[in-house]
Order: sequence, then structure tokens, then C-alpha cells
Amino acid sequence: MGASWTPYDGHANPLNLLHALHRAFIAAGGRYVPEAGVTSAQAAPRDYRVSTPAGNFVAPVIVLAAGLGNAALAPLFGLQAPVRPQRGQILVTERTQEALPMPTTSIRQTNDGTLLLGDSQEEVGFDLHQTQDVMAAIAQRAAWSFPWIARLNIIRAWSALRVMAPDGLPIYDESEVCPGAFTANCHSGVRLAAAHARLFAPMVARGALDSGMAAFSAIRFVGQPVNYSWASQSISRLAVREACV
Repeated sequence: MGASWTPYDGHANPLNLLHALHRAFIAAGGRYVPEAGVTSAQAAPRDYRVSTPAGNFVAPVIVLAAGLGNAALAPLFGLQAPVRPQRGQILVTERTQEALPMPTTSIRQTNDGTLLLGDSQEEVGFDLHQTQDVMAAIAQRAAWSFPWIARLNIIRAWSALRVMAPDGLPIYDESEVCPGAFTANCHSGVRLAAAHARLFAPMVARGALDSGMAAFSAIRFVGQPVNYSWASQSISRLAVREACV
């Protein structure tokens, strides 16, 4: 139905990007603490305390970027994040000397020659199983698009869960009742990494989101029921105002 192309089109290797972000984070003085899920939290304006298996943490500013975990964490800090999981499956081919003439949304080539085939969009909750019918459909679509792909072997496959808002768009928000509490939610963390680093992070450092971010607030869902078993709550002004004391 339509297409676009720019000189900036390309493929970002998510593993390389993740390593680069970790290195930059550490170089900037950050401390990465893995295996530290929040077990309890206390919220007050400019005084946020969280307890984890790795210890207790205190800070005047907190950013909730826990993906699907934000649905439960956000209300603890006067915020709402009505996100749901959406499963996607990916196939990876063997290396090939054939060069994909362009990157597409569902067929991409890495710099080592392998192809990433997919995605799928499945509403199955937190189920991470892979299914033969979906994988077969992904492979068939790829071969229809570029017939030479049919000659390649599939060497591995995996599934993962996207972080989806009810309308599919990101949620960026700051708490009205707990200054210094922010949340970021999206299903395109790789694609939006530059915007998060260069736009969202400086706003957090300044202590407030720009007015242009208002369109991404969870307030847009006020009055819309969120009937998810993992986040069964309706967003309301009352719930937000009473969440942080």
C-alpha cells in the first residue's frame, strides 16, 4: 500500500546496542545491579526507597523502565502503566553471501551475514513457548519475499514479549503527586534508544518532561477499562492522586 526509503534506513544489532549502552552507562558513573527485582517500595516527593534482594536503594529521582513490570510498579509511585505482553517469534538463518538489498520490518540481515526472519504478533499473555505453525508461516513469507532465502537453513529461533500499551504507542509520564518519579514504556526499545538517550533522559535530569510529551501520558487512557489479568485496573485521576502519600 505504500513504502518509504531514506539514507538513514538500516539495521541496528540489538546485542551490540545493549553492550554499547552498558559500557556508556558504566563510563558515565552508573552502577548496574542485576537480579534485583523490587520487593517493596516507599514513595514520597523527592524521596524514593526500594527494597530488592540485592539491597536497598534511595534516590531523589526514580525512573520506572521495567518493561512489563511497570504495570505493577507504577501505581506505587503515583503513576499508571497499563502495558500488556504481546509475543513475537523470530527465526535466524545460517550465514549467507547473498546480500539483502534493503532492510525490511520482518527480514533483516546482520553484519555477519545471518538473516533475522519475523515477527509475529500474538496475544497469549506471558506464554513464551514457540509454535511450529507460526514459525512455518514466518519462513514461508520470507521465501515468498526473497526466494533465495528458501535455500538457507534455520539455525535457531526464539520468542520474546513486547511491552504494549492499549493503543500500541509509548507511554512517557511523570507523577503529579510525587515529583521526581517518571516512567518510560515502549515496545521498540532498540528503535527508540536514541530518543531515550538524547531527549527523554535530559528531561528527567532537568526534573520535568517537556510539554510536547503530554500526548504520551497515560492520562490519555482515563475512562478506558484495562481488562488485563496482569494489570486489572482502570486508570483514573482518583487512583493516581491517592497512590503516593
